[in-house]
Amino acid sequence: MHTEMPQVVILAGGLGTRLGDITKEIPKSLVNVHGKPILTHILEWAQLQGCNKALILTGYLSEKFRHYSHSNMSLTFHEETEPLGTGGALWNAVDHLEDEFILLWGDDFHPIDYSPLVRQHRTSRAPITMTVTSTSQHFNLEHRDGKVVAYDKEIMRPNFNGYEAGTSMVDKAVVQKYGKDGKWSWEGTVYPTLSGEIRAHLDDTPFWDMGTPERLASLENFFKTR
Repeated sequence: MHTEMPQVVILAGGLGTRLGDITKEIPKSLVNVHGKPILTHILEWAQLQGCNKALILTGYLSEKFRHYSHSNMSLTFHEETEPLGTGGALWNAVDHLEDEFILLWGDDFHPIDYSPLVRQHRTSRAPITMTVTSTSQHFNLEHRDGKVVAYDKEIMRPNFNGYEAGTSMVDKAVVQKYGKDGKWSWEGTVYPTLSGEIRAHLDDTPFWDMGTPERLASLENFFKTR
């Protein structure tokens, strides 16, 4: 049984189109929130949780990451030369993935305690353990008996009772099994396919997705008042 914390993998290749001019010359995960890039906030939290290795998957304006560093953490940057989507980005970096990893989004700040998630994943032997919150205004999944049994990013169904909160633990074997070349969505492909096998890790810690100017302002406010 592993005792150390797993590698953190951060999807940071998105275009950030909904942020308009804010992301014209800077990738979304390098946008400053309360004085430092959102990526730094994400890495600081992961470090507090005991993680010391991060793989950062970049795409849009990836040259901007060349001068980025974060002390006391080993960072590896892997670039996609064309937009590959979240699934394509993971497949593109498959050789850099460890056997298990914590998957994070480069524009989400989600300050949960990683230890229970890691413990649950390792005990249950599930291919993916997904943090699910029931306090979101929108639902995109159904969980039952500790498992995610349905997922749909586009259409909310009446039986949906949870929302993917942005921190998952994944076995590399899943990427190896479902990986394919070209552009594809991790959540749109893998989550529906593995419905019934994904473990739901219930945690209602608030999370911030800074995908729009309003949400960015709300996250800024959170850091100011924390």
